Amino acid sequence: MNLAELEQYFARAATSGSGPLPELDRVFLGSERLSATDRLAIYNRGYFYRLLDALASVFSQTQRLLGDSDFERLGLGYVARHPSDHPAVERIGRSFPEYLRGAGTPPWVVDLASLEWARLCALVAANPRSLATVDGIDPSSFPHARLHFVPSLHWLELDPRALPAFNDAASVTDLRGTLPPGPPCGVAVWRTQHTVLHESLGAAEWKALLGAAAGARVWQICTLFDHGSEAEAVDGAFQTLSRWFARGWLEVLVSEP
Repeated sequence: MNLAELEQYFARAATSGSGPLPELDRVFLGSERLSATDRLAIYNRGYFYRLLDALASVFSQTQRLLGDSDFERLGLGYVARHPSDHPAVERIGRSFPEYLRGAGTPPWVVDLASLEWARLCALVAANPRSLATVDGIDPSSFPHARLHFVPSLHWLELDPRALPAFNDAASVTDLRGTLPPGPPCGVAVWRTQHTVLHESLGAAEWKALLGAAAGARVWQICTLFDHGSEAEAVDGAFQTLSRWFARGWLEVLVSEP
């Protein structure tokens, strides 16, 4: 075994999630105190606990609700099945919410993890090429424009109990009893400067956001507010679009015939 092969073997041994590699005690030397397998196990354990630390840095509120012991158990099981495949170690958590769901974790905790993951994605998203502004609107073409959102904007439907859980406003006892479950709520997550924000959206704004994301034109988005008087519909559409500009959600307006 040459040096390059030895380095590759060591990397596999240190990151193996399925126990010691074959012939490990033949490849590496042990000592009177520790066999080669035991010595490599120290590296192996350190590697997985480093990944667990990375999970905890992203899913800190999920860890709080689960408790340290359950989070460690679930986290180590997860990283053993989902090896790190990105240079940024915190990206290890991409599939963690779904893993929690499959492990029978309560839905509000799963959705809390989904919110924390969306916040990381917003934080590390690419900067927008530009920001659309109200001053740049062409009144003649605006009704037919499609809205392109900034890369940091994410949206997801969550169990409403996930939001107070994120804000430290609810304990496990609260979530299991005091706070009743409700219909899923639409939540937007985005970055402004270096700060990540999230906010639950009303039903009309959520429907408008989904429509815009699917490629609806501005006039089509505005019709989604047509569920009351004309004045209420106009005001609802105006206030929603104004908020999107003010929050810096819009990268560009694409006018098409």
